[in-house]
Amino acid sequence: MIKISVIGYKNHALKVANILCEFPTVEIVNIYHPNSEKIQSLASSSQIKKTYTSNWKDLTNSHAFFICSPSGTHVNYISKILDDFSKNKICPYIYCEKPPAISRIELDWLQGKFSKLSKTLYFGFNYRFSNIQKQLNKIISSEHLGIPVYANFAISYGIAFKNEMRENWRFTDSSVFSKITGNLGIHYVDMCIGLFGSIKKTSIIESNIAKNLQPDTALINLTFESGMICNIFLSYATVFSQTADVFFSDGLFRENNSIIDIFHPRDTFNLDNEFCQPEPYRINNNLESLNSESDLHQSICYFLSKVESGKFFPEKKYVQSLSATEIFLNIGL
Repeated sequence: MIKISVIGYKNHALKVANILCEFPTVEIVNIYHPNSEKIQSLASSSQIKKTYTSNWKDLTNSHAFFICSPSGTHVNYISKILDDFSKNKICPYIYCEKPPAISRIELDWLQGKFSKLSKTLYFGFNYRFSNIQKQLNKIISSEHLGIPVYANFAISYGIAFKNEMRENWRFTDSSVFSKITGNLGIHYVDMCIGLFGSIKKTSIIESNIAKNLQPDTALINLTFESGMICNIFLSYATVFSQTADVFFSDGLFRENNSIIDIFHPRDTFNLDNEFCQPEPYRINNNLESLNSESDLHQSICYFLSKVESGKFFPEKKYVQSLSATEIFLNIGL
């Protein structure tokens, strides 16, 4: 049976704790926050499996840690766990929410601890488990549509115009990882690195349509080492849309609100022997949202499978997580 410690006590941390309680192999979910007053109010309502503490020493017998605290505390907690288990050759299993780091100094520290952390530290980029990534992975691996040429992702909805959102951290915090650019964009950059490989060049443009304190719209342009190009359009200031077009040398992958169509082959002609668009065929009718609860559940399930088996995470995933983070730190927004 596994003992888990969750650092953080509300919102996403609570969601993670509730999911962990669903696993039969999890014996205890110990929820930590350094403020004893906040913890005290929760302790009285302890549920089966859940315990609450503000005493760090209560976490030392944990098999694994989930860091679900504010972004600026992630590296501090990783360092603290590493220090507590300094006698071990490797660090205990840690699931840390994105972003891995919020500064160049923190990123350099994580890169410097590669040998100590890369096998057991996993960053929660949940889109790695999304249906769109799974389908694209299959197509790229099979080479059924040839090689990727260009991708365009467009994700938008209109929360920037809601009065109650004007004081929300998304529109008040100047950190790139709080703004739409890094908070949402880092998921797509990570997914694209996993699909299309190393990035050679990046540019980012931000705009403020609803005139809140911080930008609500961004365009991220990526050029990959392979020569492929990708645009990622993100906005809190227009109509709802969740689309992806990935052009291959012999076809087109099109996702519209989680419905996926394939246009193939490239050499399709009309009656006048002119190029025309191929008739699409649908490979799924899955209406599951890209950022759905199932992606988070699958991410946690994957992490726990490593904890239970004692196996390590692929080191390339550690590198991928840091590479996605570095994109936003290098731009200097």
